[in-house]
Amino acid sequence: MKKLYVAVAFVLGTSSVFAFNNAVSAPINSIVEKEGVEITISVNSNNSPVKGALVKVFADKMVIGAGTTNESGQVSISIPTYGGQVVSIEVSHSLYKNDKQTGLTLENSKTYSFTLSAKGDSAEQITTNSEEKVVKTAAEIEKEKAAALEAEKKKEEAVKKQEALAEEKEKLTKEAEEKQKQAEKAKEEADAVKKANEQKAEEQRKKLEADMKAREDEANKRAEQEKAREDIVEQKKLEDAKKEGKNAKSDAEKEQKEQEKEIKAAEKAAKEKEEAAKKAKEEAKDNSKKAEKDAKEEEKKAKEEEKLKKEAEKKKKEQEKAAKEAEKEKKEAEKEAKNADKLQSELDKIDKEQKKLDNSFKKLDSSQKDVDKDRKKGKNPEKVAKSQEKLDKEKSKLNDSQKKLDDKRKKVLKKMK
Repeated sequence: MKKLYVAVAFVLGTSSVFAFNNAVSAPINSIVEKEGVEITISVNSNNSPVKGALVKVFADKMVIGAGTTNESGQVSISIPTYGGQVVSIEVSHSLYKNDKQTGLTLENSKTYSFTLSAKGDSAEQITTNSEEKVVKTAAEIEKEKAAALEAEKKKEEAVKKQEALAEEKEKLTKEAEEKQKQAEKAKEEADAVKKANEQKAEEQRKKLEADMKAREDEANKRAEQEKAREDIVEQKKLEDAKKEGKNAKSDAEKEQKEQEKEIKAAEKAAKEKEEAAKKAKEEAKDNSKKAEKDAKEEEKKAKEEEKLKKEAEKKKKEQEKAAKEAEKEKKEAEKEAKNADKLQSELDKIDKEQKKLDNSFKKLDSSQKDVDKDRKKGKNPEKVAKSQEKLDKEKSKLNDSQKKLDDKRKKVLKKMK
């Protein structure tokens, strides 16, 4: 009778252990007969059929049918058994953006249409665009010549400006250096106290994170053990659909590669024309760039002098502010040391609670092993089920307690950051 239910569960696509346990005594007439369905997928782009597109039909993330479109952009897909479940249809092609329809209930002999958007230009469009670029490049050559003359004028103005700024910068730099010495002395004192606090807080944080990681690993281990007891049958039903999807993917990739070769040939021809125009443009552009580069260098020097002057003014103010902040940091560091002692006290309390909880988990794990042994030996199923139910309730209580304790750890960790 159990083998009969496994067959039903495979067809319906369910893996719930709860449903399995409650359906062991189901009558034979509960099996649902499923009929086959055949559909047609039509794929086009800009009113033209798309050849070589890969089409997949999914039911609950599982491929139940697949195929590759022909010269007319169509493919027929036959699904031997279909129980009316909701499906999604996905269409992909390397030269187009993917398209997908979801929430579908398939109808026999129905055609489902898809319209794809191209990722790039066609071979004809690439050739036309290339010719336009060549014409545009000639106009840009004249523009570069005019830019070279303008750059020379800017160069002369920048040289004069940088000389005036250099003198003012020197004066401000000397005043800032004096303020910096005062701030450095106060900051050194604050850094010493702060470093000691940070070292202590880091040690506390690492210990807390290690404890939390150990708790999490233990919880994951228990979850995996429970899932292993629940999941028995789920693998075989995917193999046929996977093989069909793999064959369809291979056909689609082959067709798409041929289309990609045509695009690359057009791109190569267009590139050769563009390169010839680019070469003429680059010769004119090099002359313009040289003059512009010289002008920009002088402008850059002038701006740099102006920037250094402003930085000197800013640095003077910052050093005055730093002296005050260093004193403030020193007081805050002393305050952090007191808070660190308080957090350590909280951690000590959490560790005591964790030890008690760990002992309870060990006792529960021992009881679980006994129940698992009785189940394997086929002892009284009703008694084993009641024992398992009792253990599950105890596990739930312990997990709730563990969660509350972990939340306390997280709060302490948050205070340390």
